[in-house]
Formats: sequence, C-alpha cells, structure tokens
Amino acid sequence: MTTLSQTGKPGFVRASSLLFLMMMGTNACNYAFHAIASRSLGPADYGALVSMLALLTLMAVPSQTIQAVVAKGAAIEELGHRYDRIAALMVRVLRRTLMLGGICFVSLVLLSGWLADFFQLSSRWPIIAVGATTVVMLVIPVVRGLLQGLQQFKGLGINLIADGIFRLGAGALIFWLGCRVTGGLLASALGGALACGLAFVGLPKVRRELVRRLPILDLSELKLYSVSVLAGFGAFMVLSTLDVIMAKHLFEPRDAGFYAAASMVGKAFLFLPFAMAHVLFPKVSAGHARAEDTKDLLIKSLLLAAAILAGSILLAWFLAPLIILTLFGQEFIRPQTLLLVRYFGIAITPLALIYILLQYNLALNNRRFLILLLADIPVFLVLLILFHARLETVLLVAGANHALVFAGGLMLTPWRRS
Repeated sequence: MTTLSQTGKPGFVRASSLLFLMMMGTNACNYAFHAIASRSLGPADYGALVSMLALLTLMAVPSQTIQAVVAKGAAIEELGHRYDRIAALMVRVLRRTLMLGGICFVSLVLLSGWLADFFQLSSRWPIIAVGATTVVMLVIPVVRGLLQGLQQFKGLGINLIADGIFRLGAGALIFWLGCRVTGGLLASALGGALACGLAFVGLPKVRRELVRRLPILDLSELKLYSVSVLAGFGAFMVLSTLDVIMAKHLFEPRDAGFYAAASMVGKAFLFLPFAMAHVLFPKVSAGHARAEDTKDLLIKSLLLAAAILAGSILLAWFLAPLIILTLFGQEFIRPQTLLLVRYFGIAITPLALIYILLQYNLALNNRRFLILLLADIPVFLVLLILFHARLETVLLVAGANHALVFAGGLMLTPWRRS
C-alpha cells in the first residue's frame, strides 16, 4: 500500500503553510477593500454592501461545488497522467457553469424588486450587480479546481492573491469616482474575471491538450457526487451567512452595519482552516482512491487549527479597538462593536472546524455529515427569529449552534475505513 508521503506532492503541513500565507495576502487585500468601502460608504451603505456580499456568497454556492468536483476529478485522473481527460473535464464543466450563471443572472433580475425591499435597499441595481458578479464567481472555480486537484498549491495561492489585488485596485478606483454599493460589487466581478484568465495561464499541461481531440467522458459518477458536494457547501454557506442576512433584515440599517463590520473581522478566523481544507481535500481524495488510511490528516488539521485559533481569539480580544479603527474608522468605535469583535472569534471557531470536517467527509463521500448540516439550517433560522433582542444575542445563538453542529459532526465522521 502506498503512503501519502510517496506521491511526490508537497507535504500537508508545508502545503498548508504555503497556501495559508498566500491566503493571508489575499485577505489583506480584502480587508483593505473593506477599509476603503466602510470609510467611503458609512455604516448604513456599508451594511448594505456586506449584506449584498452575503447574498453573493449564497448565489455562488455552486462555485464551491464546481471547484470540489473538478478538484476530485483532476486528482484521480492525474494518478494515471491522463491530462487529456482533465482538459475534457474542464471544457464540459465550463459550458455548464456559463449556462448556470446565465440562469442565476436572469433570476436575480426578475426578483430584484422583491429582494431590494427585503434588504431595505433604495434601488434594484445592487441586486442586478450581484447577478452579474455571480456569473464570474461560477466560472473561476473551474480553473482553480484544476490547480487544487493537481496539487499546484503555489499557483492556486498566487491566483488568489492576484484576485485580491485586482479587486482592491478596482474598488479603490470605483469608490474614488463616487460609485457606491453597486460599484463595490462590480469590483469583485472585475477582479475575478482577471484572476480567471491568470489561472488558465498556470495550466500548461491542460492547455496543450485543448488543441487535440478530447475524449468523451462519462461524468455520471461525478454528477452524482456533485449533488453531495452542492448540499454540503450550500448548507455551510447558509450557516456562515444566515446571521448577517437576518441581522440586516431584523435590525435598523446602522445597527446591521455594526454587526456586518464585526462579522468581517470574524471571517479572519476562517483563513487558516480554509487553507488546510484546500490542501486536505485533494490529498484525502487521492489517498482514498488508493485505499489509504487518511484519518491522521484530519486529526492533525483539527488540532493545529484549534490551537492557532485559540491564540487568535486572545489576540483579537486585546487588539479589538485597533482592529476596528484601522479597518472601519472612528465611526465604528462603539462599546457594542467592540464587544461583538471580541466574541466573534469564539462564535466562529466551531464553524471553522466544521469546514475542515466538511471537506474531509466530502473527500470520503460520507453523506451522513451532510444530512446534519442540512437539518441544522431550519433550526438555526428559527433560533435567530426567536432570539434577536440584541446584536449580541444573535452572535450567541450563532456560536452555540455552530458548537453543537461541530460536536455532532465529529460523531458522524468515519474514523475507520469501511
């Protein structure tokens, strides 16, 4: 039986560290974008922008599915060096994602009036901008999935950084020109489109196959697998954004803006688990195809992530005033915002560990964990509707919900090969 160290690919810790550093650069650009946006827009419009980005996250749920399915397919096909089949997979998936993006765009245009009322927006244009950006967000994971599946983590990291730089530059120009929420959303579309082209450049072995006659693939197995992936990532994205969306719906725009700002700080706790999961998934997928035992990778991921997140919580507790002032400006320095920022790390840490569990279970195609995530969505929604007296209550409900789901996920994850 082969071991993971014999594959010639970068080791787990090394690859995770490299991708984490790259993602830190990406998210530094992301936070710089939000620093500019919060100062340019003010709490009310900034809250609208963050709620639109949360809506975009939900609309782009298939992007996580697309990237995971392509990554799994590429990881398995590379075991036999079948780059012609990888190229064929890319072309087939690209055609379908463009069709899906078009459907999403038209749907949001038709629903833009109702959604504008739900989010308390004065115009339908931000909703339409979300639709246009969704098309880009559904295309770029195709090429990133190839980079991930082929375990080209350096190329994947460079692409993520480039996306952040492109978005930051476009956003700075757009806000300087006086555009507001709609312009901020279109900056994401422009940055993603440029990064998509850059990612394609980093796939020379796949590009060479495009000039040849591509094989006809039987994608029935991957299509069935994509249903599980879509359910898993869809549930995770809902759980990770539902509190922000409901805060925008249930509270005054200014208060919702303060919660949105705190949530942006809290999202920093997802950087390391996301990097680990991006490395974990193709390694476990390939290892599972070779009948290897991969549970040690999961244990290492969870323990390392938990230790670093604990240190990050302490750091955020003491640096909360500086973080808020640097990212969002003096207008956001309020006792309530400080409290939210200090506790957001605690509330979101279980969610970060859930993401690692999700990627591991998807690599093993374990559907029991997915059922747990899907079942929790209506429970979480009802809890938020019943308990939202204050913004802090919303955060408490989110943290308690995520902790219980993580505990349940540990019990449903297979720890032995069947």
